[in-house]
Amino acid sequence: MLKFTPSFLAFAIFANFAHANTTPQVQLDAMTIGISRDAGKYVAIKPNSLKDNTPLYYTAQSVSVFTPPQVEQKQANTVAELLENVAGVSSGVQGRRGWDDFIIRGQVSSNQMYVDGMRVQMSSNNLRAWDVAGADSIEVIKGTTTTGYGMALPSGIVNITSKRPDDETFAKGKISLGTFNTKEFSYDLNYAPNASKKGAFRLNGRFADRDDATDHVYFKDNYIAPSYTFDLGDKTNLTLLGSYQWREYIRQQGLPHNNTINQLTGEKTIRNAHQKYPPSTFFGLPQNVDKQNTLRLGYDLSHVINDNYTFKSIFAYTKTDTDGNPTLANNYANFYRDGLITRQVNTQDKNDTMLTMDNRIEAYFSTGNINHDVTVGLDLLREKSSYVITRANANERFDADEPKYDFSGTGRVTTTRDWLTHTQYAGLYAKDTMRFNDFIFGATLRHDWATTKQTDNLVSKTAKATDSAITGNVSAMYDYQGKFAPYVSFGTSFLQNTDVGADGNVLDPEKGQNAEIGIKFQGFDRRLQGYASVYDITRKNVAETVYDANGNSLNYSALVGKQRTKGFEFETAYVMNNQWNISGSYSYIPTAKILQSTTTTDIGQRISQIPKHSASVSTQYHFSPDRLGWYVGGGIRYQGDRTAWRGNSFIDLPAYTVLDAKAGYESKNWGVGLAVKNLTDKDYLVGTSPNSQLVSYGEPRNVRATLTFKY
Repeated sequence: MLKFTPSFLAFAIFANFAHANTTPQVQLDAMTIGISRDAGKYVAIKPNSLKDNTPLYYTAQSVSVFTPPQVEQKQANTVAELLENVAGVSSGVQGRRGWDDFIIRGQVSSNQMYVDGMRVQMSSNNLRAWDVAGADSIEVIKGTTTTGYGMALPSGIVNITSKRPDDETFAKGKISLGTFNTKEFSYDLNYAPNASKKGAFRLNGRFADRDDATDHVYFKDNYIAPSYTFDLGDKTNLTLLGSYQWREYIRQQGLPHNNTINQLTGEKTIRNAHQKYPPSTFFGLPQNVDKQNTLRLGYDLSHVINDNYTFKSIFAYTKTDTDGNPTLANNYANFYRDGLITRQVNTQDKNDTMLTMDNRIEAYFSTGNINHDVTVGLDLLREKSSYVITRANANERFDADEPKYDFSGTGRVTTTRDWLTHTQYAGLYAKDTMRFNDFIFGATLRHDWATTKQTDNLVSKTAKATDSAITGNVSAMYDYQGKFAPYVSFGTSFLQNTDVGADGNVLDPEKGQNAEIGIKFQGFDRRLQGYASVYDITRKNVAETVYDANGNSLNYSALVGKQRTKGFEFETAYVMNNQWNISGSYSYIPTAKILQSTTTTDIGQRISQIPKHSASVSTQYHFSPDRLGWYVGGGIRYQGDRTAWRGNSFIDLPAYTVLDAKAGYESKNWGVGLAVKNLTDKDYLVGTSPNSQLVSYGEPRNVRATLTFKY
């Protein structure tokens, strides 16, 4: 039986409920507080990502939802930053490298990204940073999701729902200036000629340009997203969605630490070389940048056949081209002694094209005293991924004591990878949510057919793997007076590997399972929503990239074995009144263990970079009930100590607590605000590179002033 550290916030919420249930004068169901439309948007009632109309309270799994007001309140510039506040999620642990990376429930899930319910990548070669400005909501669906979304890890996925036409005409704009030469302009325009979403058009976008605390590092982002909803009558909704994102950046990669561990004896040698030099130290070449362009086109269609049946269809075409030219650290074994790094110049040409479609029928009917919510669907995916790497050693070594960034040429140029990968799958699924009085039972069954073909153009060899699997999910929930809903669920997962092993063959597919026991709660006219859960996840056939002794990828992967994570999560969001809202989370992961591995010394080790404890609280208070005038807000985020390791490299990452604060003034048509992230200018280590040999500092104090317009 696991013992968990109690959360003060959890205790306060449940004590509030207990008081409400034992004091006759307080009747929660009859309690009425007038909540404005803007204030009411803070707490999510129904998630956008689930393939049915089930409210958040009645979902028998853990789902974290960030509404637009929560995104704004948490001062997040990227998806990775936002996910720092989610229970059970560690994000941005690879530093500010130009893409969103995150770990869900102890499992690396960076390529588990979905937009509008459609997967955007199977391969992890071409990672992205989706623009927060284009998100209507961002949700983390935890546990097994294979049955509803196709091949996925048992830990969970991240889904971004795009902004769509609204039923009112408005124009919004935001201009921000801040530290590190931050310059940002975002806009959101909606035209609804009939005061309806029908026939409405929306255009939103953002331009951002900011430097970094590390010298020569910068990030530029230009995003635009038009959408249009046709007026096809009361029974049919059709929205066309498009977006284009152009990005340019130089990676913030951190510095070597040189700590080692003897894999036979377990003896550790501590040489924290990164502490000799400031976190602003940049060892790359400023002229070597990464550029990425992503085009996405699609539609969202729904048609009401009759009162009991609805047909829905979603389609997306996503094309991403990345021209990468990073300067990597090739050898730094003596960095602790002489500050020297041998550099490697990479040219990385990545091109991905993804086609996804989901068609389903939703039916509502009764059999006797049982109400059924049935979904039957077929989803399809096809991805073409090209990945070419050319490497060369830089002629000039980097000397941290006398940094120079001029560059006269390169050594021998070698193409080390030229892969073309085709992945496709089809999944047939059926889901039935049954309600009998206050009991809710769920059952989902899915059959996947998947094929991966990878061609190595360097040796003219093609490897192909065809797999199929049946996965399922079952759950039971009891609704107590619309206030508490305890539940239990169990699900299995399937994920076909797209990587090849040392023999050039595609690796066997991964399988997993998730068991979960939890409770959903809501109150105060649904202005309070939250959950607490305990989970147990097992992954089999886990694949990882293989590195040499210097931390360089060997261009193949291996099935390292079996992993298991067990933990506890708590999350809540509460709109107290028109003036005050608060959200909080807590996570405890006592077990994150490697159970089986091809490297025997890894067996029994804790999975890299997984903290046991993490927590966050965020709040905002308006001094006036009409939410006009002055406001203040802030947040606190805690990350427990972790160990990053891979092979004979390791570093202990201390726990840290970061404070954020904001204040501003809002009028009907304009507003000003001042936000400070890392208020106390805390020095902390956020994580390491995937090979655990380069350590990155967290971002120092960041001040940003914002001017907004709204009409």
